[in-house]
Amino acid sequence: MIKMDWRDLLLILVVTVMWGSNYSVIDISLDGIDPFMLTALRFTFCAFPLVFFVPKPKNISASTLALYGLLFGVGMCWLMNYGMFLGVSAGVTSLLLQFSAFFTVIWGVMLFGEKMSAIQVAGILLALVGLMFIIHMTESHDQSQGLFLILLAAFCWSLCNVLIKKSKVVDIFSFVVWSSLYAIAPLYLMTYWVKGAEPFEALLTDLNTSVLLSILFQAYVATIFGYWAWNRLIRKYPASQVAPLSVIVPVSGILTSWYVLDEPIEGVKLFALVLTVLGIAIFMFAPRIANYIAESALRLRK
Repeated sequence: MIKMDWRDLLLILVVTVMWGSNYSVIDISLDGIDPFMLTALRFTFCAFPLVFFVPKPKNISASTLALYGLLFGVGMCWLMNYGMFLGVSAGVTSLLLQFSAFFTVIWGVMLFGEKMSAIQVAGILLALVGLMFIIHMTESHDQSQGLFLILLAAFCWSLCNVLIKKSKVVDIFSFVVWSSLYAIAPLYLMTYWVKGAEPFEALLTDLNTSVLLSILFQAYVATIFGYWAWNRLIRKYPASQVAPLSVIVPVSGILTSWYVLDEPIEGVKLFALVLTVLGIAIFMFAPRIANYIAESALRLRK
């Protein structure tokens, strides 16, 4: 294991905490703007004006950029925003999106011949038990639909991870900027097809300072800066050393939602959240857990 520089450790802590708090930022902005328009504006700012200054990623086809833009913009972010609009809290959303890690590993087994350990399976099963409790606690049909959309968003995010791995992306910064360009038109067309001209007309009154700051935070801080910093560290250190730290995201998301939005965390809900976070943590730290068990067994034999 490579010793991580303290500045890199601080950077990854900032990114994970920031990603967790971003769900509360989205929740706040959904009170002031249509979820369709919110997603479209996020990717508009992701692409412009940076696309005029950032070179197109080398050795990446337009079809790959377009597919990633659709999966990330429409498949992941729009589904997530609409799921939150239907009533799923910011804290629960930050937690359920981490199921993308499970889907990604399953894709790795199916497509790349990777193996899943028994400890990873145990982590998945524990997280699924927590998910069942969360589903049981949903109060309305809309919230149940929202949970399904969030899980579908996690599935789309896992496809994004597979696409990045298969296309061997090197410059993730330019990749995110240019792929965002391909998400813009579908998002605006979806907005007009489903909602008509109303969201566009409402921009004149809805786009106040707080909503605009929220969109800029989502575009430039959470998306552009966050993904650049994360993938920079993934390239610098072993993925097994960096990826487990993403368990901080749902913890940050739940605590931020509790502190900023007064989301209640008690009783059965607390039990469900702890179970799910624990399952994710076991899954993420599976290699280290396996090494610890092997070393302990070796010491006992001696």
